[in-house]
Amino acid sequence: MERYQSSKELRLTYKQLRDEAPIDLRNCKSKAIVSNVLALLESDFKGANIFLCYYPFGSEINLLPLYEKLLAEGRLLYFPVSDAKNHRLYFYKISDLKKDFHVGAYNIMEPNDTLKVFEYDINQNIICITPGLIFDRAFNRIGYGAGFYDRFLSDKPNIIKLAPCFESQLLASIPSQAHDIKMDIIITENEVLKGDKL
Repeated sequence: MERYQSSKELRLTYKQLRDEAPIDLRNCKSKAIVSNVLALLESDFKGANIFLCYYPFGSEINLLPLYEKLLAEGRLLYFPVSDAKNHRLYFYKISDLKKDFHVGAYNIMEPNDTLKVFEYDINQNIICITPGLIFDRAFNRIGYGAGFYDRFLSDKPNIIKLAPCFESQLLASIPSQAHDIKMDIIITENEVLKGDKL
């Protein structure tokens, strides 16, 4: 219970801090993060063709320019639909960042469920661009509390978990448990951190 309370307090604190940051500053930092992600993909992941993405919401990093670039390069992009009842994620392939979406659960943009659904293959080169509220330098992550991504990623070891975040969201240490999924890469506006898996 102590961990839960601690994580809950951290979520509230850091979401408020992110929400209160000036929009111009967030936009500037978002551009730097996108630039750092693209540079990493160019240097380390030229062969990566499948990306599991998320649609930015509220004060989250604006990753739409990244997605536009990946689509223009012919990469395959999948976005999640949340099954709130079962706390599950289902990813659907999109080809248009406007036409292929509607307002879904939690008022987050979701892909139309008539699109092609993601089918996991352990032999594929897959990168999951993973959202979160807080991260630490041991590659731990605190999300929004529902456990969607921990459940989805728990049995997919070959997926590279890439977490873009503002530097202000990156702490020295945060609470974690054995079942929490660690990130492989954390990218801020100032730095790129790579885990042992890489």
